[in-house]
Amino acid sequence: MRVRPLVLALLLVTAACAGRPGEEGSPFYQAGFGDGCASAAAEMGPVPRPAQRDEALFAKDEGYRTGWISGHAACRMQGGGPNL
Repeated sequence: MRVRPLVLALLLVTAACAGRPGEEGSPFYQAGFGDGCASAAAEMGPVPRPAQRDEALFAKDEGYRTGWISGHAACRMQGGGPNL
């Protein structure tokens, strides 16, 4: 189905617009980006695993949330989709 690429594109655009200058250097953004990227890699592995995310930070910290979304989208795009 073509819905997934559309959703990913929408997430990339949203993540790009959501960032504030200097936010990418914050420790919470960096932690979120790393967790988002790790989640994308886990989802694309031969045995998919659940997302790696600090739910409390994701819910209340904009930097972590933006970093997680950006990291997940960036690493998902690099991986080319799930291994089936």
